[in-house]
Amino acid sequence: MSTNVSPNRVGPFPFPKSDPVKRIEDFSEVQQPYTQPEVIEEAKRCLLCGTPVCINACPVQLDVRGMCEAVSRGDFQTAHKRARETNPLLGVTARCCPQLQTLCEEACVMRWDGQPISIGMIQRFVADWEQEPANRMDNPECASDTRKHVSIVGAGPSGVAAAALLRRYGHHVTLYEELSTAGGTAWYGIPDYHLPKDVLLYEIGRIKEQGVEIKTGIKVGRDLKLTDLFSEGADAVLITTGSKDVLRLVTSGADLPGVLDGYSFLLAVFGSGVENYQKKPSYDLGNEILVIGGGDTALDVARTAKRLTKGNVTVVYRRTESEMPADPIMVEEAREEGIQFSFLTDPSEFNGNGRVASATMNTMQLGKPDSTGRRSPEPIPGKDFVMECSSVLLAVGRGPNSFLQIQAGLKMGKKQSIEIDDHFRTSMTGVFAAGDVTSGETLVVKAMESGRNSAQRIHEFLMGIDDSQHVSLYECYFSERSFEQMMSGEEEGAPPL
Repeated sequence: MSTNVSPNRVGPFPFPKSDPVKRIEDFSEVQQPYTQPEVIEEAKRCLLCGTPVCINACPVQLDVRGMCEAVSRGDFQTAHKRARETNPLLGVTARCCPQLQTLCEEACVMRWDGQPISIGMIQRFVADWEQEPANRMDNPECASDTRKHVSIVGAGPSGVAAAALLRRYGHHVTLYEELSTAGGTAWYGIPDYHLPKDVLLYEIGRIKEQGVEIKTGIKVGRDLKLTDLFSEGADAVLITTGSKDVLRLVTSGADLPGVLDGYSFLLAVFGSGVENYQKKPSYDLGNEILVIGGGDTALDVARTAKRLTKGNVTVVYRRTESEMPADPIMVEEAREEGIQFSFLTDPSEFNGNGRVASATMNTMQLGKPDSTGRRSPEPIPGKDFVMECSSVLLAVGRGPNSFLQIQAGLKMGKKQSIEIDDHFRTSMTGVFAAGDVTSGETLVVKAMESGRNSAQRIHEFLMGIDDSQHVSLYECYFSERSFEQMMSGEEEGAPPL
């Protein structure tokens, strides 16, 4: 490593954060942005690797190298163009991607001798810079009108990413969304302190400016049949209805009032805007709140409950902290905000007379590995204990949203997911599926990856392109539309044709 390159990133690791004592008073953003001098200095740390493993690690092949090179020169226009090329939700993923866990920053070679480049913070600065009215960039180019039409069911990250790419290919696109606002989990499942909703609304607005039509308040399978989309002019349909079927605990007393679904709680708080919820709360959580689960959603539920009640909130997880699937940064933030944790603990019974008042807990130990390779938690006989509570919020996972595939009679796979082939085709001709509805709950950026790859296959289906001419988005953006081509002026126009 060059001696004039700092081994550590600008500012605190992993990023600057607001005061935890103050931030639990409202839903203002925890992560604090770089200043312009700071972001330029941080971008200068990028080694512009000949083999950019950071891009390889990004599910949407965001041109990290090209973005950092441009930012290091203060050229934010070029930086935005490079990053926006493959990512229509640039400000969203900058904040929501766990960059340090399996993604771009975890892959950064700088981490071997110091701290990885703060890719998420640089990306956030570029996205926020473009949102300023004086800095507005043109939308990416769209190809000539193909006179083909695609209907997409579900306007979450997967559907939005697919719509953006299909529109760039020149197809007409209509998104159907059950809720009153597009965004899916990014809208109602990610709290404002992590993702300010004006960021999401802005980026969805830019996609609409490209010519994507979004119809909200329409549930396909209830308000109109899946087949109606074809009679209304669709040449292909893509289902991206996400994860919604809540996994339930088979625990005595789970039907007591006060034992609540954490996912429904988040939807109630953020679905119509947290400000509206605070004016007329629909949940009475009390001051002793237990949250059951160990993923990111459990932490979001706990931190949201803390802000709304200022009460005592404890996350209960049946394994150890090292086995938690949650982002460690979110665990750290939760602790800073006063969230308590009870590990190797699992409810065996919820108790109460008319409403939950306590939970009988098993003390757990880790036994032999299960089919996933994780050690299975087992109760220790005679070590149960009682935790008092005013409410319990369950966040133990969600499976694919099974509503539409059941209504339409589509072939289903594991946990009632929509079964697809390697072209994203379902059992119904002309109907494709992508994202969490085919796989179960995953990251926003991985749902976008699935949506974009399905859009590529739909484009080839519509245009009669056979497998021998299939375009791999990975190869297209990682190799053919590379940083070197940008620098030499050889890059051709978008989209990848």
